[in-house]
Amino acid sequence: MKVSMSNVNLHTITNNFQDVRLVSLRSWRQAGEISPRDQGGPYVVLQEGYDPKDMKMIPTEFLIGRSGKWIPLAQFYQLPVPERREEFIFGTAAEVMRMMSDLPTKAAFLARKPREKSETTPEEDEIAAAIQAWKNESRSFRSDESREDEL
Repeated sequence: MKVSMSNVNLHTITNNFQDVRLVSLRSWRQAGEISPRDQGGPYVVLQEGYDPKDMKMIPTEFLIGRSGKWIPLAQFYQLPVPERREEFIFGTAAEVMRMMSDLPTKAAFLARKPREKSETTPEEDEIAAAIQAWKNESRSFRSDESREDEL
């Protein structure tokens, strides 16, 4: 997966709600199994940046879980699906806002060693497909906005 972040906007991962993006997984085939769920849900909370301990400042996409800890998206895909659903998938935007408002100032990270072999690859993972669909839709929307600005 290629990350296309501008180094101009690169920052450490924060717990500031203004730095995150609410990613709708409504196109996910199993979205209806998440309850409660609002009209746009379920969701994951994504942020682009780097781990403050990363001296190379490599741009990475992170997800935050109910525990209030961040995990790189690549490591998220290596977790068992039930653990992903329980920890990282939120049914409603209100649930996300409550969790974010209770976070401490300093971001915390899950310390996990990547497993040798993940359950599925991102290419065959339905949650990954839903996240990618949201990214594609988001890019298309931003592209349309920039064209309108040029007119």
